[in-house]
Amino acid sequence: MRGGVLLSLRLEKAVALRRLNRFVVEAEAGGERILLHTRNTGRLLDLLYPGAPLLYEPRSGGRTAGVIVGVEVGGGVAAVIDPYTQVAAFEDAWGRGLIGWLRGWGVRGREAAYRGSRIDYLLESADGLGLLEVKSAVYFSEDGACMYPDTISERGRRHVDRLVEARGEGLRAVIAFIAAHPRCTHFRPCCSVDPILCEKLREARERGVEIRSVKMHLEGGEVLLDSPDLPVELG
Repeated sequence: MRGGVLLSLRLEKAVALRRLNRFVVEAEAGGERILLHTRNTGRLLDLLYPGAPLLYEPRSGGRTAGVIVGVEVGGGVAAVIDPYTQVAAFEDAWGRGLIGWLRGWGVRGREAAYRGSRIDYLLESADGLGLLEVKSAVYFSEDGACMYPDTISERGRRHVDRLVEARGEGLRAVIAFIAAHPRCTHFRPCCSVDPILCEKLREARERGVEIRSVKMHLEGGEVLLDSPDLPVELG
């Protein structure tokens, strides 16, 4: 279902040939081979495969011809794989009051230092302070789940631990997963990849940490909001 437009982007098409390393993908566009930058360092084996139809934002100068924003998955829609684009769209929705669970909460600081970790947002409202960490969840399961992570995430585990500690100190604590695949119907952690993180998320919810998910996708060069509060299943 088509949702509200969050961002409009000027994108071009390419076909993936191979991923050279965590940051560079070799692709073909207009009969020429080009290099494209990916800012998503996840494995993305279900999206960045040879022959995958890419959507990239062109740029001049530098080693690469542009930044990969999305991957088409059929039906004229695409998954948003670029975490910077995901966050920009998330912040736009937040600023416009489209995310109900964040209404009344503003940003007091970004990359907030807390107990040796950096948390994406320090929140503030009339009710007090909070911490919000945002994660990209574009790994798609056949049963319709957008998942995180697609490889073991020590950093993700630490962030969950810090949020539990913050909640214990009376702060609001939220971890939000951006479900950026158009076909997903819910979010769940990928327990087969990182069972420790999966268990930490279950324990965190029991201790008052909010586990949220926001769904968006890419269509016709526009990032669309599908759900500000996608169902979350922790198993």
